[in-house]
Amino acid sequence: MLLFPLFFLQAASLVAAQPLPTLDEVQFAECLTLASKDPASAISSASLWAQQKGGYLARACHGFALATDFKFDLAVPILSEAATLAEAKGDPRAARFWAQAGNAAIAAGQADIAVDALGKALASNTLDNNERADSEVDRARAFVALGKNADGEAALATARQLAPENGAAWLLSATLARRLNKLPDALAFIQTAAAVLPSDPAVALEAGNIAIAAGDDDTARKQWEQTIKIAPNSRQATTARAQLAALAAATPAPKDEAQSR
Repeated sequence: MLLFPLFFLQAASLVAAQPLPTLDEVQFAECLTLASKDPASAISSASLWAQQKGGYLARACHGFALATDFKFDLAVPILSEAATLAEAKGDPRAARFWAQAGNAAIAAGQADIAVDALGKALASNTLDNNERADSEVDRARAFVALGKNADGEAALATARQLAPENGAAWLLSATLARRLNKLPDALAFIQTAAAVLPSDPAVALEAGNIAIAAGDDDTARKQWEQTIKIAPNSRQATTARAQLAALAAATPAPKDEAQSR
């Protein structure tokens, strides 16, 4: 259930606010910028920097570049190492590196590692409420992947409280509630998600899923049609088309039409 668009914290937030940045900090900022534009080049550059005793900043950028290049399984241990080394140096960015390691672990299908890394990120008091909410959302994904639905619900509740404007928290809350057959909760969550993310195809798709689970075929059809309208080339639209086709196949033909055949 990765959304996730929502892969890493913005690179700019990883650079320490210093009036006179060190050469390492300047190189780190440049490496992150390169990673966001050309991750393959950043991987090579950061790897070389790490070999030249670039320390945890080199490793952090290397891991970020790997994850940006969708090499999540390779990114996890490098980001974890960066977080561990940053902690040893007392760098408050260690929590963000742990959060990134957890996010990458989810994408790599390593839910148990993700829970551990995200727990370390949340144990710090250096994350702001939005960052903590993002980490709780990721932790919920990992818990659900491990079959710990109650823990997932608790993590999402915390995320909603920390950042009520976090659309992913409301959307995932709706999806989990639907899967647990808590349809009134699912409906309330998806309505808030729609208010926060009014043009998100994933929200429209889930609204249709909740409607069909509640036996409201007409609303489901409208929501899936809206999904396609919002983003016709998205994977959500592909799913919506399949859902509409299945709904059409399962809907009995009107009597007049059936008699005319």
